[in-house]
Amino acid sequence: MKKIKIIISISIIILIFYVWKDYKKINLGYVNYPLITYDIENINNNFLKKIFISLDRYIETSLMKFSTKHRNYWKIESASKRETLPEYKYLDTEKNPTINKFKNIENLENWPRSHGNNHSNRFSSLTKINNTNAQNLEVAWIYYSKHGNQDIQCNPIAVNGIVYTSVAGRHISAINGETGKEIWQSKKFEDNYLAKRGLVYWPGDLNNGPRLYFSNWKKLIALDANTGKLIKSFGKNGIVKRTGPNVITPIIYKKFIVIATWDKSLEVYNLLNGKSEWKYKLKKYNTKRYGGKIYSETGGNPWGGISADIERGIVFITTGNPHKYHDGTRRPGKNEGSNSIIAIDLNKRKELWSFQEVAHDLWNLDLASPPILTTIKKDSILIDVVVTPTKAGNTLILDRLSGKPIYEYRLRKAPVSKIPGEKTNEYQPDLRLPEPFTDTRFSKDKIWFRNIDKKKQFLKKINDFKFGFFESDELGKKNLLIDGGASWPGASIDPNKNIMYVTSDQILLEQELKKSIVKNKNFGPTFFSTKKILLDDGIYPIIKPPWGTLTAINLNNGKIIWQKPLGEYEELKKKGFGITGSTNVGGVTSTSGNIAIATGSLDKKIYIYNSLNGEVIWEYKMPFIGSAPPTTYIANNKQYIVVHATGGLVLKMLYPKLVEFGNALVAFKLKE
Repeated sequence: MKKIKIIISISIIILIFYVWKDYKKINLGYVNYPLITYDIENINNNFLKKIFISLDRYIETSLMKFSTKHRNYWKIESASKRETLPEYKYLDTEKNPTINKFKNIENLENWPRSHGNNHSNRFSSLTKINNTNAQNLEVAWIYYSKHGNQDIQCNPIAVNGIVYTSVAGRHISAINGETGKEIWQSKKFEDNYLAKRGLVYWPGDLNNGPRLYFSNWKKLIALDANTGKLIKSFGKNGIVKRTGPNVITPIIYKKFIVIATWDKSLEVYNLLNGKSEWKYKLKKYNTKRYGGKIYSETGGNPWGGISADIERGIVFITTGNPHKYHDGTRRPGKNEGSNSIIAIDLNKRKELWSFQEVAHDLWNLDLASPPILTTIKKDSILIDVVVTPTKAGNTLILDRLSGKPIYEYRLRKAPVSKIPGEKTNEYQPDLRLPEPFTDTRFSKDKIWFRNIDKKKQFLKKINDFKFGFFESDELGKKNLLIDGGASWPGASIDPNKNIMYVTSDQILLEQELKKSIVKNKNFGPTFFSTKKILLDDGIYPIIKPPWGTLTAINLNNGKIIWQKPLGEYEELKKKGFGITGSTNVGGVTSTSGNIAIATGSLDKKIYIYNSLNGEVIWEYKMPFIGSAPPTTYIANNKQYIVVHATGGLVLKMLYPKLVEFGNALVAFKLKE
């Protein structure tokens, strides 16, 4: 009997250990996060997962049955209470801005990091191609990958006349920037997220040759820039495995390489050997229950970009929106850290500040664009700022050290939700300066159809629809939203003239939130959303053009200098509708030659604009739609422009009839 008790006791201990082992997650290396966290999402064993789900449901039903607080959570929020609030409120602006002490980074013959440099300003000081001769451009070469077609979003880099980029087939290629001939191609890597948004060049030191660093989802990789071979002394044979999932370009700071990951964290590794140095969580850990349900805020991932003030040792990260996109019932509050710009001090290993644009986002208005570091002139003083264009059509200009707005930051009272348990934020941004480059608020006067009868029919159809300033969903009703603004390509900033050039677009979406069927009355409700893009004949957005634009904004005063359509529909142009612009996901690069190079429109064209007045100087139809921002560099004393033309995944999803994938990398130069 004694032996049986011992065996049972040991078995129970082993079972408890096994359950604990599967339920917990060890977070090694974090300077601001618990070593061990517990979450049902960590469980791999299906049997244990079923047990924990059953336990979670038991706790939820018990709380809903016996707790008035949890039952009341699912009441519809009070509109009368919201009505008592003032219509507007304002955030404090920076009264003592950060005075400029360091020179802005210049890109001359080289382009060593995707988006140009650590400031991500995507600006070149080159002038060989300029607004007086750009009409004389021609194709210099086209490089085709040997491995099929694939959407490539990587902004190529170029150093010493060699172009480095990811290409279709999950390879990195080095290409002669003058001839377009392949110098080397790396081995095939495992994941499609290979250098998804870019890579960075390190020139080496006395003991080490030049290297390329880039991410491959849950890996950080170092290649020999001369040969394309893995650096054996970095990580395990050239690869640091088990990083957090990441898609954006790394930052090199001193002898460290810094990445931002979908674990909502900053991770720092040794530049030479890949050893993990430290990590920092960008969001707090929350285990509370609301309405019986465990708090759940996935998302908020840093996927737009990362930039660095190397002199001050500060990195800046933009973050995505919380999930579920359109249902916030399980994530009450502002969802801090999402839809934000976050500044981290690398030397002190702590957060300096975090600034959120849209609080408790229900509209998919994440900060998808890279933060850009630049200097602007305010009250005759040069000040250092961080700038980010947004999906809401705003331009955030914040003091670099405090994170406070430079211009008046106005917030407007937002409507309450009629979804049970939904708690909308009381105020949302309603900015006047800088002037918004697109208006994402839908109204009936924005409806456009080629056929007037179709327009009348649609206007009748939407009489019972919801729309307006941060209007949230309602059961049984559809919500109309304008989607667009500035996406992941972001903007280009001329740090000498303090002008931002930003590509933007707009389409109309029909969205609806529905309630899932739940048999147990003691369960809190759950919701799911559906949406579709509204197009005329599956081709044309049904809101007034322009559907795509390139805008120049004076950052010194916040005023729009000019705005021009980006892209065209030849059929509409022939029928007298003019140049409408189009949905675009490519980006713009500007130079000291007074040109802005834009791509990504549905017409497959690359455009050269006169950056002084917005006039189109030159255009060229590529084999496929431009899918990444252009790069410019010098090879053999000649200036080149290079851009990926692969079609674009987002455009393919929106316009399956119009978009095809390709694999071209196209370079241009002046005719001789």
